[in-house]
Amino acid sequence: MMRSIADSERDKYRRVWELPDYYKNSPGLTNVERFRKLMCPSIGASLIDVGCGTGGAGLELQDKGLSVWWLDITDAALDDKINRDRFIELPLWSPRWRAWAPIGKKWDYGFCCDVMEHMPPEYSLLALDRILSACRICWFQIALFQDGFGDVIGERLHLTVRPFEWWRDAFKAIGAELIEARHLLQNALYVAEYR
Repeated sequence: MMRSIADSERDKYRRVWELPDYYKNSPGLTNVERFRKLMCPSIGASLIDVGCGTGGAGLELQDKGLSVWWLDITDAALDDKINRDRFIELPLWSPRWRAWAPIGKKWDYGFCCDVMEHMPPEYSLLALDRILSACRICWFQIALFQDGFGDVIGERLHLTVRPFEWWRDAFKAIGAELIEARHLLQNALYVAEYR
């Protein structure tokens, strides 16, 4: 029996989250203040932490007064403090997407940090579209380099490693408007929305 891409990716992340050094490395947490400074979210605004990993960034944003939801392909690393009623375990390319995506409303903000480079390339544009369709405006930080942690488990973690311009053009290709686009050393920052 062939395994699905979702099952393979989910198993891969369950294994990598067992590495203490991977667990301690949270790009999301290091970007919470940058997100708050640029986006200026109001108290009570809704946010989804997409590809949340441990969920630490979302917890910190919740502590700052946001109404947070979490989404990831696995709950393997999820912090015990997270309300499971607000956690969605689902790959961004899943056909079950419509079963949970907000109907007739959107989260005020999306927070998607160090996630898009992990997407299988054939699902990159679909994932961008789905995230932007579910959020009024979304913050994306995307790594532009290959990750070394995958070598430890014999897997590639960053499947869609592309230059800054490729991602910028990908947003445009799906009809998103870029409010912000910055090249940050080995990462790219985009703030995007659908109008």
